[in-house]
Amino acid sequence: MIDPTKRSLSYNITIQCALDGFCFVLHDQEADRIVDLELYQTSKTDDGTAIAEALEKSLFRRELYKKPLHSVRYIVDNRHSVLVPEELFDERHQDSYFLFNHEPLPGYTLRHETIPGLQAVNVYAVPLRQQQRLSKLWENMETVHRSSIFLYSTLLEDPFDSPVNAYVNVNSRSFDLAIVHDKRLAFFNSFSFSTKDDFAYFLLFALEQQPFGTDIPVHFSGLISAHSEIIQLCKRYLKRIHFARPDGQIEVDMSLNDTPYHYYYIPYKSLLCEL
Repeated sequence: MIDPTKRSLSYNITIQCALDGFCFVLHDQEADRIVDLELYQTSKTDDGTAIAEALEKSLFRRELYKKPLHSVRYIVDNRHSVLVPEELFDERHQDSYFLFNHEPLPGYTLRHETIPGLQAVNVYAVPLRQQQRLSKLWENMETVHRSSIFLYSTLLEDPFDSPVNAYVNVNSRSFDLAIVHDKRLAFFNSFSFSTKDDFAYFLLFALEQQPFGTDIPVHFSGLISAHSEIIQLCKRYLKRIHFARPDGQIEVDMSLNDTPYHYYYIPYKSLLCEL
């Protein structure tokens, strides 16, 4: 049970926002515990303002609307990012780096951040209207891209029991794939999909193009059920499928234990992410 009147300044919130939905995790810093979370999805998309409005309504119901919080992190949830080696990065040319992989995006602004442990800078596009609307709620809001958190956490947690591991973070219409070999990033890309067949094709094709093949552990997180048609299809070709599990670093309130941990993987990890 949250207490926004007396405890708002002890709360950290991480909000993952796309153009078709959001999810957030509310963390009580003093208790070091996740005390609330929410997932909202819609089939409609716009410039992000409708999602920002839905988030505002959710915060209003919790009496957290415009309340001062200890920390706020807005996680940009889209495929519009590009990695640049840190030694080659020049902030004056971030537009050029981005346009090398993406078309110009009206209504977006570019940002960048360095990913510790990767020696790379992530340049990404932020939906301007969505960011502006959320920034009006909190003066101390930070902005970060989902792939930065995904890659940072992946490299930090890569297990030692297998020299090669693949990590798949699933979003509503896309997924990110990272392959780590001996604690180093060997491959990263983001793929859009519409059907389970699209998903399996892109995942298997990407794995088969690497020297490690498909007989490696594949760790799933994000918006996907272990019983989904996508996973059942992937099981025909992948024998070592796993799902992200709590690592015990942050306690979760007992009332929230029925919610699969991997659904909120990115907002959870954002609380521990040193970006």
